[in-house]
Amino acid sequence: MIINNRKIYFVKYDTELDWTKDLPKLNWLCILINNDCDKKYLVEAISKVINNDVSFICSIGRSSEATQILIDEELVFRDVDIENLYLPSHIIKTTWNSNYDEGIRFSIFGACHEEVEIDKVVVLDMSKGEETDRIFQILSEYQLTG
Repeated sequence: MIINNRKIYFVKYDTELDWTKDLPKLNWLCILINNDCDKKYLVEAISKVINNDVSFICSIGRSSEATQILIDEELVFRDVDIENLYLPSHIIKTTWNSNYDEGIRFSIFGACHEEVEIDKVVVLDMSKGEETDRIFQILSEYQLTG
């Protein structure tokens, strides 16, 4: 699906599968859906998203603010750690929104990056499927109108 000249992908987080194979390597924004996911899985997902050169991470859901704090902590840790952990050459922007419609709308229509042209949006669903229908409903509405 393409909305606002951005190709939209849906990736379901699953510890049993290699979900990272579906992540782009350049010019992408991640909508990270989190409703109280276990912190160890969230930290793993954040690390893998950063390692794939994400440009922007928008956390959405009940735990979106806490998720953004974890993302920002990981970015700062990587920036100051003596082990030279991987960071892309561009700055990774972050934001959060507990409202699904507003967060997805911003991610597709409003989010931009000065260094990278975002042409892909990956919805990384860490809600164990409880938000899948809502996400696809919002995306289908934007596809019809936008």
